[in-house]
Amino acid sequence: MKKYKLVDVFTPTSPAKVTFVDRVKEDVNDRLVRALELPGNQIVIYGHSGSGKSTLLENVLYRTYEKQINTNCMKDMTFDQVILDAFDQLQEFYVNEVTNNKKTTIDLKAKADYLAIQAQIGAVYENSEGQKQVRVLPPQLTPQNLGRLLGQSGYCWVLEDFHKIEGEEKEKLAQMMKVFVNLSMNYRDLKVVSLGAVNTARQVVKSDKEMRKRVSEIQVELMEPDEIKEIIRKGCEALNIVIDKALQDDIAHHSNGLASICHKICYLMCSSAYITETVEEPIEFNPEDLSKALSEYIKDEEDTLRDAFDSAMKIDKIENTLRVLLSQNENGAHIEDMFRWAKENGVRVSKKKIEEDLEKLEKEEFGELVKIEENSQKYSFIDPFYRSFVMAYFEEKDANLKNRRLNNKELIDLLNSAMRAVKSNYQYEEKDTGHHEL
Repeated sequence: MKKYKLVDVFTPTSPAKVTFVDRVKEDVNDRLVRALELPGNQIVIYGHSGSGKSTLLENVLYRTYEKQINTNCMKDMTFDQVILDAFDQLQEFYVNEVTNNKKTTIDLKAKADYLAIQAQIGAVYENSEGQKQVRVLPPQLTPQNLGRLLGQSGYCWVLEDFHKIEGEEKEKLAQMMKVFVNLSMNYRDLKVVSLGAVNTARQVVKSDKEMRKRVSEIQVELMEPDEIKEIIRKGCEALNIVIDKALQDDIAHHSNGLASICHKICYLMCSSAYITETVEEPIEFNPEDLSKALSEYIKDEEDTLRDAFDSAMKIDKIENTLRVLLSQNENGAHIEDMFRWAKENGVRVSKKKIEEDLEKLEKEEFGELVKIEENSQKYSFIDPFYRSFVMAYFEEKDANLKNRRLNNKELIDLLNSAMRAVKSNYQYEEKDTGHHEL
């Protein structure tokens, strides 16, 4: 029996390999392969956080590129910093001479250019306030020269969390993509893949209209329940554990289409059972194991839940919209249905306000609490735990406790109470599950 480490099977914070599941909906895998193979075509992969964008790219990229460099974009990161990060990573090719199947030799002129630019980057800027050293982008390191060096290396460049780059800096990146398109006539392998949140692709095209026909916009949608359960099945096979169908249904429900939540819950279940690698004799999990994992998940995610909710509360007079959304079926509702419920129940909020608020709540800057199902056009909470947190917030407020901030234990108790309400809407076959609540 082949042995696997738990951390390699259920991977909530890194791309999955052992439990990778092909995305069958709209042939997104094949679309991505075709986009990677098309010379000059730049790619934007977008979707909700935790939907599996990085995992999909990681498992498809190798079909076209043996080597890649990854730049993790962060808030307040400048265009110059992004360029310098990519340049630094090319040292593997031009200095350490690590080649790949696309490039088995190193162009001597390109190497000389790289070393000359590297020498120029030695300049630093002394910040008068904190003596902070900041590297300066030399004039020689233009997007054109970076594109040539990347093209010569045969590496693919992946920009993680592209949406975090803001304002003019993002416009510069979009213009750089245009430069790379033009350079692809000489360097067919030159490619930038940008990973970002919902609507990221529109931001690239908006920055430069000419990019509309030169960018493949690939949306990674939330996973179907059967796809989530396939992750669990593969994990069970790798670790020699048993999670029966009823528990798989329960985990898929709590995951709400987000692979990262499924991985985290399964990881916590195994870790609590002291499973660190493939076991010799099968171990079967029960509903109590899942309940413990869910409680631990809530504790682990408490700060994230608070931060997301605090971001949502930046929206002016958002509470009525949240109350209306909370009153709907957890699988979502149309704006018209929400507005009708608001009128019938005396909640003072206009249809336009509901629509505007929900569109904002889809964005990361406002917590990304909400998603819209493209086919049905129904809005719902992106994560059942966000729904529980909002429910707990209103329980607290309605009990006149708003004048103080709940401590962690009180919050966990409220979240557990809210989770019971959420889970009561989900139907189980009692004879199969023996379901235990938190």
